[in-house]
Formats: sequence, C-alpha cells, structure tokens
Amino acid sequence: MASSSTTKTIAFMGASGGIGLGALTRALGAGHKCIALCRTPSKLADKFPSDKYPNLRVVQGNAHDSAAVAQCLVDGTTPVDGTTPVDVVVSTIGGVLKLSCMTLDDPHVCEKGMAALLEAVSLARRQHPLTARQWRPRINVVSTCGISPAARDVPILFVPMYKLMLRVPHADKIAMESLLTNGAGDRNRGYTYSIVRPSFLVDEPQPQREIRVGLGDAPAVGYVISRDDAGRWIYENLLDGGKAGEEGRRYENMIATITW
Repeated sequence: MASSSTTKTIAFMGASGGIGLGALTRALGAGHKCIALCRTPSKLADKFPSDKYPNLRVVQGNAHDSAAVAQCLVDGTTPVDGTTPVDVVVSTIGGVLKLSCMTLDDPHVCEKGMAALLEAVSLARRQHPLTARQWRPRINVVSTCGISPAARDVPILFVPMYKLMLRVPHADKIAMESLLTNGAGDRNRGYTYSIVRPSFLVDEPQPQREIRVGLGDAPAVGYVISRDDAGRWIYENLLDGGKAGEEGRRYENMIATITW
C-alpha cells in the first residue's frame, strides 16, 4: 500500500546514529515521509529541524515497547482518514558492547526489539482493521556477518574475534533473525522482510568504494564497511522508490551480506 510509486512512508527504529541515521538522512533528503522512534527526540530534532524537514515525525518511546512502536507504523497526518500504514520499516537497534566482560549492556536488545516490532504490527492491524486489511509492509533489519550457518562470511583472520569477542551479540542477532523469518509465515501479520548483514563496521565513510553484495548461502566476504555507507546501501537498494522498487525485489525475504 505505497503512497505512490516513488514516495514512501518509512518507519525507523534506532535512527539516531550509525547505519540508521545514514539511511534516514537520505530518505528525508529524497522527500520520503519518515517516522522515527527515539527515546530522546532531541537527538533527531537537533539534526533535522522541523522547518527544514517537515516530512519527519519523531515519536518518543522505546523500541522494546510495542505500543510505542505501533505509533510509528501508522501515518497520523493523512488528511483522508488519518490511518495510512507505513510502507517500510527499518530497524537498526543494537546494544553497547562491554569489552571488559565480552557482552552487551542488554544481551537481548535485538531479540526483544524484534518481538516488540512484530507485536506492534499485529497491534496496528487490530487498531486500524479497515486500513490495514491489505497492508503488507517490508521489514528491513540490520544484523551482522559472522553468523551464517551455510558458509564462512568473514575473513579467516577475523574468525577468532567473531567467535569469541562477539559471541553474545551474535546470539542476540541470531534470535532476532529467527523471530523475523519465522513470523513472515504468520497470516495475521503479513509482511515481507530483508536482512542486511554488514561486515565489521567502521566510522569513516568512503562513498567512492564499491559495495559488494552476497545473497543467501553465497555471502560476500570482506573485512569492513562504514556505518554511513551501509546506511546508503540500505536506502538505495531497499528504500528508494526507483531502484528499490525494481532491483529491490531481489532482496525480498532474503539475507544480503554487504562489505567493501
């Protein structure tokens, strides 16, 4: 139920920094209507003042609260009925790695976030049954490489780090992916998905570098990619009304590994 062939309404979870911010910035710049959930709205309001970005609505709340998430899944500014559901959801939430004990500040941050998001989809359907009858959003989530059961998706030199240092966050990502893929068969929810597994994330963007992509059981193997370039790839291939509408279909219900 897209608002037009090129303009979308997009819900963002975790867009105050990193990959999510990179995707949100480009979506706003292209004129898409964006709804972002943020525990501290000023983090986004300071970057995107309302007089310059009227196409952004910031909702205060926690990504683990399904009721707050559900508020982001419906565009309440639609003049006709006020209950137009979003076309796309982007979730880039994550925890803070505590190197001293090799764990996260919340070891189940992504798993709980996905459970809340899927419950929010069901909640939005119950709250707006007429509008949501044909609603089939695309849920795009950021996961991680290093967890593929089919093939090695990280360089050999990185294997010890991924298997030991990142064991806890990887278990969380696996649980998140499982909830998403298993829930796609639930007729009461009715969504499609794309899972993006970037290689090790760095800060410095290099937009001139080629981003290599692997699908499913044939992952692309690489060392690093920047957060902003990963966000750019997500926007261009999964959100943009032009390229994502055509080429993006190849990523429907698929896992994409991206790296430099």
